[in-house]
Formats: sequence, structure tokens, C-alpha cells
Amino acid sequence: MRLRGRVSVRVRAALGAAAASVLALSLATVWVGDAAYQQWMPNAEDKALREATLLNEAIRPREDRPAAPTDPDAPPWEAWLDRLIEGGYQQSAYALVLEDGSWAVHDRIDPGKVDYLPPLTTRIAGNADLVRIHLPDGVGYDIGMPVGPNPTDRTVTFLRRTEPNRGQDLNALTGRTDLADQWVTTYIMVNPVEAKAARAEVRSILGWYVVPYGSLFVALVAWAVTGLALRPVEAIRRRMERIGAGAFHERVPVPAARDEIAGLAVTTNRTLDRLERSLIEQRRLVTDAAHELRTPVAVLRSTLEVALAHPERADWREVVERSLADTARLHRLTDDLLLLSRGEERPRQAGTVDWGDLLGEQLAERAFGGERRIRVLELRPVTVPGTEQLLGRVVDNLLDNACRHAAERVTVSLRASDGWAVLTVADDGPGIPAADRERVFERFVRLDEARSRTDGGTGLGLSLVRGIAEGLGGSAEAVEPSAGAGAELVVRLPLDTSEPAPAQSDDHRYTATPPPAATSR
Repeated sequence: MRLRGRVSVRVRAALGAAAASVLALSLATVWVGDAAYQQWMPNAEDKALREATLLNEAIRPREDRPAAPTDPDAPPWEAWLDRLIEGGYQQSAYALVLEDGSWAVHDRIDPGKVDYLPPLTTRIAGNADLVRIHLPDGVGYDIGMPVGPNPTDRTVTFLRRTEPNRGQDLNALTGRTDLADQWVTTYIMVNPVEAKAARAEVRSILGWYVVPYGSLFVALVAWAVTGLALRPVEAIRRRMERIGAGAFHERVPVPAARDEIAGLAVTTNRTLDRLERSLIEQRRLVTDAAHELRTPVAVLRSTLEVALAHPERADWREVVERSLADTARLHRLTDDLLLLSRGEERPRQAGTVDWGDLLGEQLAERAFGGERRIRVLELRPVTVPGTEQLLGRVVDNLLDNACRHAAERVTVSLRASDGWAVLTVADDGPGIPAADRERVFERFVRLDEARSRTDGGTGLGLSLVRGIAEGLGGSAEAVEPSAGAGAELVVRLPLDTSEPAPAQSDDHRYTATPPPAATSR
């Protein structure tokens, strides 16, 4: 594992290609060697057939030539052997088997104690076939001549051929006098020495030359090709190093070839775009938050400093009440900032909530607190994904915003439409200009008539509404008011089609915060 971490991708690719080529070429070497063996074996079989024919034809004396004088002390098969050599026979292991299973003559193979070469019962002159026979223990043979070492296989291939012969010729061959006309089966061992030598030669050449040099060539090609393939990756790495050093506006180069590396570069650039936007938003949030926090902190400090400077003239009850009001505004602002900063961490589906019940509770609390301007046009029971804290903050911010700007009336409706829960909150206030209907959802945005920071607005309420809605798979937008005047805000969340599930419990249950509103426009 340590070596793997130190070796480059190019080297690992080259080593892997070399290992694969060694395996492939080694298997090819074995296969080619066996193919060479199979190519040579038919030659050995043809040679065995020719020699079997010579062995049988030599039994009958040639009638066109007078018999040569023989030595009376010579073995009976000497004349047969002379005719065999004259015909061009090469030494090999053979046996001529009579019909009774006895051997008329044999050479370079032992008869043994078991009749392992039976006579053929097929009575077709010149019939020949190949047979594999396992030699019994103790049976030796020698077919090493004329080339190669003597094989040691115990299972060998014989070519056997049948031919009818006259009794007198067989008696002359064997020295017996009781043999009648009969069929003789000639067994001759197929000599695989040349085929094995060819196989060994092919494997030697391939194994000593083709396998190592071929594997080295494949490794070099893999090393070069991997280097070319990784060149865009190296360019991406260098650019990412520059980006990591602070050049967040730069992007990695995208190769011209539309391959996997190009896809990686495109995905990386998209990620860098999102990271840059997040960084810009983070910096902007910190700057805006510091700017927004400065005013209430300054007011709080000024109030306390004046009271301390003139304690005899200070109305300490009023000082405490003003300080608590400023502290409440700071607490609300920090809560909004915390919730806004965790927007991307919220689970897309943390449970389900009956949004209709939650909205009814909010409206009842506001009515109990003295708010009489809110009118409910439609309130349907709808179940949506989320938690009571998040969905309660959406309702609270929308109602705060509408009540803050309404002249006489705020209308609320909640209905289901095409798989969506649609919450609409409208007021009869000054409205939102069409050019600002997207900008009001940005952080710390206040329109001209709501620029005062002392009226309770933080400029984060609608931004939180959109962030929560999008985090739960929905949307929030300001639309053209259906009444022709005022402002109308619409939030859409996907309906939950599963069985109702209990909402995820939070560490602190959401509680409506009474006016003043958290969002200004």
C-alpha cells in the first residue's frame, strides 16, 4: 500500500499493461506451441501409415526379383527385414499381431505379460485408424530415433492397419509351420518426437523473445498513452492549485474532446461557480450583518451611556424597556442570520406537517393579540414536508410583512393545486414595483419606503421564506396582485402523498413572535 501511494498513475498503468501483456503473451505462447504440435502430428501420422504399409508389404516376397541366397543359420525374418529396409523404412516401435493375438514380429517395444495390442476384427484390406493405448507397467519402448529424446509417456498413439497375408509368407517370417492364411494387424507407434520438438522450439522462441520484449513495448505504449490522457488532468490540477491560492474567479480548462475528463472539468467548473457564489454570498452576509448589527448595538450603547452619565435624571424603567426592545431586535436578527446560514444544511424532507393546522394556529394567535385586519379566504388541510419550526417561520414572516404594510386588510388563502400546496398572502398596502419583485427576496433589501432600521424590519424575512421554500422543494415569489393593488406573495410546497407521519421534533417548538414584522420592503 505504501508503494502504491508513491508510484504515479502512469507507472501503475504501465506496470498493469505489462502484467496483462505477460499473461496474454504467455497464454498465446502455450496456445501457439500446441498449435505447432497439432500441425506436426498429421505428418507423424502419415509417416506411421507409410511405415505400416511397408511393414505389411514386406511380408510378401517381390515376384519380379529372385530371392537372394540366405544363410541357413540366419533368423527367418532376415529376408523380410532386408525388403523392409530396401523400401525405405525408418526405425520405429511396431508389432505385427496375428489373429490369435500372438506377435509375428516386433521391434522397439516389449510384448509384456498382457495382450494390450489386440488384433482387429475388421476384415477390410488396408483399413487403418488411430488408437490411444495405455501401456501396462513394465512395457518399455523406444521411438527416439531418428530425432529428439525418447518420450516417457505411458499413454501413446498407435496407428493400426489390417491386411490379409498368406500362411506361407507368415511361416517364412516367423519360422513357424502351422500358420494359415489370415489377417494381420500392424501396430506402429506414432512418433510425436518431432511434433514435441517443434512445440518446444516455438515456445522457447516466444517465451524468450516475444513475451519480454512484447511486454516491454506494451508497457512503454501504455506509459506514453497514459501521459497523453493525463495531460488535461495535470492542467486541471495546476489550475485548481491557483484557484486554491485565491484566484476564485478562474476556472479549470475543459478539453476539446468530449470524454470523461471533459465531463470532470465541466462538473468541476460548475462546482467552482457554486462555491464562488457561496463565498460571495458569505462575504456579503458577513458585511451586511455587521452593518445591520451596528445600529441596534450603537442605540443600545448610547441609551446605557446616557443613563450612566446622568443617573439622577434617567428614567430607569424606560431605559430598561428600551434596552430590552433593542436586545429583542438583536436576538431576532441573530436568529434570522443563523437560520439563513444553515439554509443549505436543512434536510429536504425532515417529516410532514399539516400546514393548514399550523396556519390556523398562527392566525388564532394574532387574533388573540389584537390583529383584526387578517381575512381568511380559503383554508384547506394540506400536508407538506418540513418541520413546524421552518413552516411556522414561513407563515410568521409572510404575515409580519403583510401586516406591517397593510392599510386596512390582509387576505390569506391555503389550497391544494396540481400536487402543490399554495399559500397566498396579500395586503392592500403600497405594493411592490414589478422591477423589485425579485429583489425583495435578497438579503437585507429594503425598498425606499421601508429603509428605517428602527421600525422592526431586518431585511431577512422574505429571504428566509424563499430559502426555506426552496430547501423543501418549493418556491416563493411576488406576483401581480389579483386585487389590482397592494402586494401578493405566493409560496408553493409539494404535497406529501405518503401516509401522514409525525413531524420531526425540534429542540424548541416553534412559537409565533408577535409584531413588529421581521421583513420589510
